[in-house]
Amino acid sequence: MPIELTPLESTRWETDALLLFAFEPDDEHAAESLGPELFARFPGLTARTLKAAPWLAEHTGLLDCRGSSLDVCVLHAPGNAPIRRVLIVGLGKRADHTAQPDAGPQRLREAGAVALRKARELRCDSVAIPGAALETLAEYLTSRYPLATLPEAWALEELAYGMYCGLYTYRKHKTEKDPTPPDPSTISLLLQESPAPELEQAALRAEATALGITFARDLVNGPPNHVTPAAMADAAQALADAYGYSCRVLDAQDCVDLGMGAYAAVFRGNPEAARFIVLEHTPEGHAEDAPMVFVGKGVTYDSGGLSLKPSNSMATMKDDMSGAAAVLGLFRALGELKLPRRIVGLMPCADNMPDGKATRPGDVVTSLSGLTVEILNTDAEGRLLLCDALAYAKRYDPAAIIDLATLTGACVVALGYGTAAVFTENEALEETIRELSLAIGEPFWSMPLWDSYADVLKSEIADIKNVGPREGGAIHAAKFLEKFVDPDTPWAHLDIAGPAWAEKATPLCPEGGTGFGVRTLVQLVLRWQS
Repeated sequence: MPIELTPLESTRWETDALLLFAFEPDDEHAAESLGPELFARFPGLTARTLKAAPWLAEHTGLLDCRGSSLDVCVLHAPGNAPIRRVLIVGLGKRADHTAQPDAGPQRLREAGAVALRKARELRCDSVAIPGAALETLAEYLTSRYPLATLPEAWALEELAYGMYCGLYTYRKHKTEKDPTPPDPSTISLLLQESPAPELEQAALRAEATALGITFARDLVNGPPNHVTPAAMADAAQALADAYGYSCRVLDAQDCVDLGMGAYAAVFRGNPEAARFIVLEHTPEGHAEDAPMVFVGKGVTYDSGGLSLKPSNSMATMKDDMSGAAAVLGLFRALGELKLPRRIVGLMPCADNMPDGKATRPGDVVTSLSGLTVEILNTDAEGRLLLCDALAYAKRYDPAAIIDLATLTGACVVALGYGTAAVFTENEALEETIRELSLAIGEPFWSMPLWDSYADVLKSEIADIKNVGPREGGAIHAAKFLEKFVDPDTPWAHLDIAGPAWAEKATPLCPEGGTGFGVRTLVQLVLRWQS
């Protein structure tokens, strides 16, 4: 459902639902009659719009639209008017967007989501937005977005992104008839002239990113007996076939033969399932470029191994492959964006299960880097498979390495469920991720990587232990991973344990997998490209 950017005279506008917006009235705008002061509250309600829908100027329903945040007011046209209804979504008070840096973009994303869900509920096949609305909406946004060369393009991207993500549902395993009406088949941006290239690019980015997020959400929401490491490999191969990527999949024996002893320690309880996935996007003429390497934790089910989790902690452990799902989501988006940048994705996938051959607390293994690891807790498995993947990444002489994982409950304790952590010693990379995160709705908070945190990982019988004390647990995990990265390579570790799964629905996502991280990775590639 790509957004159609349509230059069209307003007398030829035709749609099931025209989307407008409304701010809450200031005191001086609270008149109980129609007039210019009232119209000023409605982005997109211009002379051109009124020419297309003249019935709207006299519609007293405008007085009922108070503009409260995310309220939707539906105004139906009389007779057989070409614009059959108008949906007006409330944005709250104009000043609300200054309350915090990301308030404006987030409100716009949410407005797009609730608007499209209402359109679906009303069984609208087509939705249109007056291009003039973008000018006001751009003013509503803050100036923090680091990639917007045209404010109207940013407004369109956030609005469209919310529209796509807000329509997401997961019903793959339901057998009863779906009561949800079909999604609208067309979304049009109605313009006075041919669209600027920035608008076209913004619409493409929004659609491509949303497709990547949907891809990741489907994987995370899938049951663990379906979304196995082999199924993850199949998903990677499907992307490779669709977009011309190269895909290589290593099985358990391949990884053992390479010397991935830390990764093998995770899959010893179920070695038949293990798959190490290597996905590479190498555009023509870029084979010699230093790639950006993205490493995603792919534990498709985490029982804790012999350090067994309590039963009430296992219900959502199918989401422990959210990092790998996000990397696959990135590649889904890259396939649409066709960026001339070499990108490598590494996804060590496994089940962490108890078994007679499973790793025991106290075992010592040798990692791919040659460092020996004393494993004191088999439920701290993510860092074990990631460390071998990080060591594997060195063979690409990468321009940068980004790993992301649902790594530690300690990160959730520190930051809650709405914010992820970024660990890096590279100031430029940290600043880029932090700036992007506030603007795009995937917030990250910087955490320390001070050397003093590594002292507790020293082992008496091996080079390093896989856990330290509970206090500072997320930092200890990051310091463990740091041991396996070349200090001269820009590297960031993203702990997404909190926001990878939504315990309750939001305007942009139902309960379940969120696809968190996909948009950050896409924007990092775009920033690196620029």
